[in-house]
Amino acid sequence: MRRVIISPKRPLQEILPEKDEDVLLVRDGHAVALIMSFDDDDLEWYARERDPTFIESIRRAREQAAKGQTVKHEELMAELDRRDAK
Repeated sequence: MRRVIISPKRPLQEILPEKDEDVLLVRDGHAVALIMSFDDDDLEWYARERDPTFIESIRRAREQAAKGQTVKHEELMAELDRRDAK
């Protein structure tokens, strides 16, 4: 990880990460940001992880799992096989 002390006069090219590099931005001796490489797959996950509907579905799933309201893989596959047979 490369550390960069930021200042108003530092060119953006000196701050942007190279491929597969992380850049830690430091101001007044304190970390203020982390810049990382980002591709289209990362963008899709970034958007999904901030989607309130997705976040709520994860909360509900965790709650159901905690209550034991789950289905075993074998049971799910058997149910899907029955539906396909119809």
